[in-house]
Amino acid sequence: MISLRNIFFLIQISLISSCSLQFKYREHTDHFEQEIQKLEELKDHLEKEDYSTSEIEIFDAAEQFLGRTSNLMKILITHTPEIARWWLGFLVSIRQDGLGSNSDVKLRGLACVKTSMTNECNYCTSHTSIYAQGLGYSEQQIALIEDNEYKDSDKFTTKEKLAIEWAEAVTLNKALNDGPLWDSLRDNFSDAEIVEITLASSMFNMINRLNDTFRSELETTDFNKKQWDATGILPLDAQEAFASRFSEQKFVKR
Repeated sequence: MISLRNIFFLIQISLISSCSLQFKYREHTDHFEQEIQKLEELKDHLEKEDYSTSEIEIFDAAEQFLGRTSNLMKILITHTPEIARWWLGFLVSIRQDGLGSNSDVKLRGLACVKTSMTNECNYCTSHTSIYAQGLGYSEQQIALIEDNEYKDSDKFTTKEKLAIEWAEAVTLNKALNDGPLWDSLRDNFSDAEIVEITLASSMFNMINRLNDTFRSELETTDFNKKQWDATGILPLDAQEAFASRFSEQKFVKR
């Protein structure tokens, strides 16, 4: 039979354990809130005039080649301008024609849209959907992609349907085991086209995760429609001129 002393002892142990658990919970919660605060600070961008000359040139290039400077690009320029410079060049090469690519920019654009939709990245889905409209796709076509009704639609060509399906397979990591889809790709695309469409999907898989992780704030629709001013063929010499400007410049460490 348990004595009153033993019962009292058990109650003490229970209270001590409860307090310890509460302390650990508060400690864990405080740590979590600190990590969230760090992510929030990533979004506290400086004003453009507060950046160095080299960094302002990245802003200017983003506005010239992408139509605007997105919040993700601002985060990169603020915290890692050296990478932001090369990132911009890669992104423009995927999104623009006339830079030596072997595939239709519209196919790469569709891959970007479907990748973002598959990952359920609201920020990127909004961006890429507006971008796709700038490439000539209607809101109805974009809705068909989102609802997975594009395969039975006559509003897409065979190559467009394959680019969309391939982007989804790449995103879900099912491309390796989908033999029939791979065979269809080889029948309709060159090796270079397959590589570039895969690059487009892979790049936006990374962009999706960055925007979700950084909790990038979605800009207004009107702001993102500025992309339309930067769609179409971009002269290769314009991109090369941009890249060459940074050869001897140094970025400010923050």
